[in-house]
Amino acid sequence: MPPRTKAKALNFEQATARLEEIVARVNNPETGLEEMIALAAEGLTLIRSSEQLLAEAELKIQKLEQADTQPPQANQQNEDAEFSLI
Repeated sequence: MPPRTKAKALNFEQATARLEEIVARVNNPETGLEEMIALAAEGLTLIRSSEQLLAEAELKIQKLEQADTQPPQANQQNEDAEFSLI
């Protein structure tokens, strides 16, 4: 598969699958230097995107954990505050 020239938004699983394709292609002895460079650039972009997705997921989990440890009354106040901003 030729390297993708346009970066499109992929979810984490899609990015991981594409990274596996890139690794396989780079490890192929028939892959030329120019293609390897393009694949490396795409791979770095995917890695950065995946790291961002993981950071966002971690933040969501932390928020869920914090909400779970707050007393029910505090949770209701937070929900009311969120709706008042809309």
